[in-house]
Amino acid sequence: MRNKVLWAGVFSLSFVALGAPGAQKKASPTLQERQSEQHSLAVNVVRAINTAEANYKQKHGVYASWETFISNGDFTDHGTKWAPESLPTVAHAMYGGGPEIVPGWKLRLLLSKDSNTYVLMLEDTNDPKCGYAVISNEKGLIRESKPLGCS
Repeated sequence: MRNKVLWAGVFSLSFVALGAPGAQKKASPTLQERQSEQHSLAVNVVRAINTAEANYKQKHGVYASWETFISNGDFTDHGTKWAPESLPTVAHAMYGGGPEIVPGWKLRLLLSKDSNTYVLMLEDTNDPKCGYAVISNEKGLIRESKPLGCS
């Protein structure tokens, strides 16, 4: 009886270690899946910037430039407090002050003269053909954009 239990345990461990017959390893993400993940990242970065802008406007009466957010520590190379922890790729992204605020994504944040309105565009630098971008403004509406003729 003890041998049967021992062999059943060995068989069970082998089954777990080798995988169930017919079980397949998770396939590498497709190009479309990777692109979808990248677009989701961009949309959520824009959400974080919109949230930071709304907070800054509430406290200071005007909207802030990207340079202000960097110097205030709102967006750093360790992440941002403006993204929920449920979005770790956004919350812990490495933000920078250059044109590419996160690797592969170039920000244009334009304030009106009185800093009471803004327009932002986050553009994919790895997509030179179609230039996918996420666009928003002080209203908080987020739009995805591609030039005409790109699928």
